[in-house]
Amino acid sequence: MTGLLGLARRQATAHRAVPVALALLVLLVAGVVTAWPRLLTGVDDRQVTHEVAGASPLSRDVVGVLPSVWPRLDPPPPGSTPYPPDVEASLGGIHVALEELRAAQPEPLRSLLGDPSFWVQSEPAEVVPPPDPVIGRQLLRLTVDPQLGDRVRVVAGRWPEPPVPVDPFAGLTDAERVLLTLDEEAALVDAAIAASGPLELVLSAPAAEVLEWEVGAERRFAGNTVPALLTGTYEVTDPGADHWDHALYSAEPHVVDDLNLGTSATAAAYLAPSWDGQLPPGFPAHVGSYRTQMVFPVPVAALTADDVDAAAAQLVRFTTPQPLGDGGQAEAAPEVRFASGLGEVLDRVRQQQAITSTVLTVIAVGPLGVTLAVLLLAARLLVARRRPGLALLSARGGSGRQLRSVLALEGLVLGVPAAAVGALLAVLLLPGRTAPADLAVTGALALVPAVLLAVSTSPRGLREGRTDLGGRPGRWRWVAEAVLLALTAVAVVLLVQRGVVPGTGATDVLLTGVPLLLAGATCVVVLRVYPLPVRALAGMLRRRRGVTAFLGSARAVRDPSGGLVPAVALVIGVSVAMFSAVLGSTISTGVQATAWQSVGADLRLSGPVIDDDQAAAIAAVPGVAGVATIGDAGTVSVSGERLDLAVTDLAAVRAVQADGVGIDHLPADLPAAAGDAVPAVLSAAAAEALGAEVGDTVRAAVGDGVALEVVGTVERLAGAGTTGDVVVDAAAFATATERAVLPRTALVDVADGADPTAVLERIREVEPVALAQNPAGDASGFLSSPMAGGMNAALTVAVVLSLGLVVVAVVMTQLVGAPARARLLAVLRTLGLDRRRARGIVAWELVPLAAVSVLAGGVLGVLVPWVLLGGMDLRALTGGQEQPGLVVDPLVVGGVLGGVVAVTALAVLVSTVVSSRADVASELRMGEET
Repeated sequence: MTGLLGLARRQATAHRAVPVALALLVLLVAGVVTAWPRLLTGVDDRQVTHEVAGASPLSRDVVGVLPSVWPRLDPPPPGSTPYPPDVEASLGGIHVALEELRAAQPEPLRSLLGDPSFWVQSEPAEVVPPPDPVIGRQLLRLTVDPQLGDRVRVVAGRWPEPPVPVDPFAGLTDAERVLLTLDEEAALVDAAIAASGPLELVLSAPAAEVLEWEVGAERRFAGNTVPALLTGTYEVTDPGADHWDHALYSAEPHVVDDLNLGTSATAAAYLAPSWDGQLPPGFPAHVGSYRTQMVFPVPVAALTADDVDAAAAQLVRFTTPQPLGDGGQAEAAPEVRFASGLGEVLDRVRQQQAITSTVLTVIAVGPLGVTLAVLLLAARLLVARRRPGLALLSARGGSGRQLRSVLALEGLVLGVPAAAVGALLAVLLLPGRTAPADLAVTGALALVPAVLLAVSTSPRGLREGRTDLGGRPGRWRWVAEAVLLALTAVAVVLLVQRGVVPGTGATDVLLTGVPLLLAGATCVVVLRVYPLPVRALAGMLRRRRGVTAFLGSARAVRDPSGGLVPAVALVIGVSVAMFSAVLGSTISTGVQATAWQSVGADLRLSGPVIDDDQAAAIAAVPGVAGVATIGDAGTVSVSGERLDLAVTDLAAVRAVQADGVGIDHLPADLPAAAGDAVPAVLSAAAAEALGAEVGDTVRAAVGDGVALEVVGTVERLAGAGTTGDVVVDAAAFATATERAVLPRTALVDVADGADPTAVLERIREVEPVALAQNPAGDASGFLSSPMAGGMNAALTVAVVLSLGLVVVAVVMTQLVGAPARARLLAVLRTLGLDRRRARGIVAWELVPLAAVSVLAGGVLGVLVPWVLLGGMDLRALTGGQEQPGLVVDPLVVGGVLGGVVAVTALAVLVSTVVSSRADVASELRMGEET
């Protein structure tokens, strides 16, 4: 054993460049393998935060409501809440019940539920407005919020005192009350109102201004003589806080301008927090119907990607009906049902995680395959450099096990420390989380050099020989190749038959396996087909003068450098680059098509009424090429089906959307409707529901009814929003119904060469309040998400790493055959072969294989995304409702393929120049010695 260790030590110190290169390769790959899951975990975490933050507080927060009655829960022990004793006695039970409910939840839901808040609010009570009011109808919702003082500051007046209602019938028995006359009862009520005093309240400063109510002034509630005293006004300390999205009418009043009913305003009027809900006598009964709203705010960054599945399941259980607290002394605990739109957000995140993990797994496996091929080349190169010593050991009786042990030991010495250093650097340099399972691949990589060196070593392999002479074709190779091709065909058929399946939160094994099988099948075909044209070419060149082409092609057939390994590296490396380019183009185009489907034009304005004069003013803005307005006629009955009806100028819409990306355009030759019928274009869904085709007539229940003649169909009218099932010509519709639909949407076509942002700024001078959208802005906003950014970064890393490994594979392939090639060139140089023709012979050994492999890899890089689109739901990556189509951008694909060819050609050139500079004297001397 001592001799074996000594031989291993001497072997390791010889030809140091090769083992150092192998160790550096393991270090680099181990760092990438360790960093990859850390990066993806960070992207997933940021995407969860991005999606949760993008949801409005109304949809993401967990909200519960107790309707109808004032909440009567037993007061908690004194000091168990942050409220004053009188407030704690009245509403402290709700606070404690919510805290206990949150504490009873498992993680991660417990951390997902923020500090609870609640408030109690009455039905609207109308107050008598001042003389000649701006707002004719003024409504107050009496509200109690124990935490109001933490959210607002009083800017005028003071906080209200709690009301002390006087019972007008106190001291009377039921029999005595029945005997009261109406006048006597009214007198008792008036006396009780006077004794109770006014109902003190505070309003927000904007509400007091809109209601024209000064601090210290009294108003009367309509329908009775109870006065309300405005003791103060407040301003919110943080207008952007999520609380005000839930607390309606609190920060500002809600003003409605109705052409039929006139103007009205509703505001939240806050009473003292210790109020127990008892109203002064004389109040309308409906006002005493209270609504307790409870909110668990969801912190934006409270959830990590690993917790999404558990949080979604726990949230479903939490939103089932459940008791709140223990109830009062004589009542059962009230039942509350919480609700939240967060579940939809988490479902969308799970779909995104499923599709991104599948895509990124497909992307990552490609470079890993190239890495294994390069490591195998490095192992074979190291074995080739160790061949003299190993041959000596074998000649002196060394067994195959001993030979493999020597190389395996060297592989462990090289691989384990290098992998550990690479993993450590990845952990130290990159933020993120690394689970123990993530290090499994790194650990396996540390053992790869030892395994490959042991497999590449055998006593029979220490003698050189021609691969085209001797031996019969391996039967098991044919069997393995046939099995691989059959599995590939079966997997592709299953994927096509299965169709597109939405992500469920886990990596799709079939989608991940099909690209690997296709890559393996392509390599098999390349290796089986490649020798045929090269042999034919060598036969043709045999009859020509000159030794370079003939000898080079002959060596490419009988002694190909590296054999299977460089073909695998080139095919997979090129396919990963092409796959990344095609997938990136498909996603980018899909995002743009989604944005155009939503916006419908270069610019979309919505909100206020945009009549003909306003549309003409917008059309006159410099840089505007055209304007088309769309009016929403609401949901109407069309031949028995409830459909959304939109009115517009069909020709104007068609002109504005002429340059639209990924949308279904209105037909260019819409026929005119016959008679008095109104021309109509149906969406695909509406046409299917009605069973109507072009030329059919349907009837819309508008006024006395109007006939609509179908003059065309589209998949969906882009930019129409929620309407657009049926799109009718505005002028014909107004003539037929004698009704004009005021449009609130304008599609704006920006002139060629004009900047949409600059045009929008000029439009703002004409229309300053409309909500503006543009496809470029929507697309860039979606593409700026962590998911999209991480996907682009992963695609870029995969391309760069694959191309780098391709270069290494080409160089190592040349180095593997360098000794035999050097001896051949030394002999030929003594016979008069110059360096130029020597380089030609060296290049011939790899150029045919490289050309075939690059071509096959390019085809595979387009084939894989085409196959995957049949089973991969990319809607989560584009934000659209429809599966995007495959996009093969000639410029992108040509650029990537050109880069691949250039990189491969450069690697061949460099390795050829280096390999052709063999020292003639030393090679001939070595040949004499051997």
